[in-house]
Amino acid sequence: MIVSMTPSEASIALTLAVMRNTTARQNNVADKQMGKQNPIEIDRDGILAEMAFGKQFNLYPDLSVYPRKGGADLVTHAGLKLDIKATRYKSGRLLIHIDKPVEEVDIYVLGIVDGDTVDFVGYIKSADAIQPQNLNDLGHGSGYVIEQKNLKKFKEQHGN
Repeated sequence: MIVSMTPSEASIALTLAVMRNTTARQNNVADKQMGKQNPIEIDRDGILAEMAFGKQFNLYPDLSVYPRKGGADLVTHAGLKLDIKATRYKSGRLLIHIDKPVEEVDIYVLGIVDGDTVDFVGYIKSADAIQPQNLNDLGHGSGYVIEQKNLKKFKEQHGN
């Protein structure tokens, strides 16, 4: 499921990324990134993916910049808590920090970011993702690693 964002939406994502990153560092919030990329780019991609998912499913993303840790990125109309994960790698995996409590969110979603476009390749229930068999160390510490083939696919949505 591919969602294209406008240049204005992408600009908002970048602005929020800079603001959130600066606020987090000033307030000693631990950076739990599991990759080597520039932290601003990682934050921008994550925010863009959250905005794109919200755009596709008529959900309003959290645009705040106050220091925070954990929690859901979006909440569905049915009350399900979603954590949107993003990567620039086409074969990227859904990565969950080892300290994430299973009850913190209901569903994890993986989006592949390419410029201002996000391809949502699938999702998994938190209880299915946070399992011992999914623990792996990709070189940045242990975490839960879910391959794309183990994600449920989205049904095609029309209108975007």
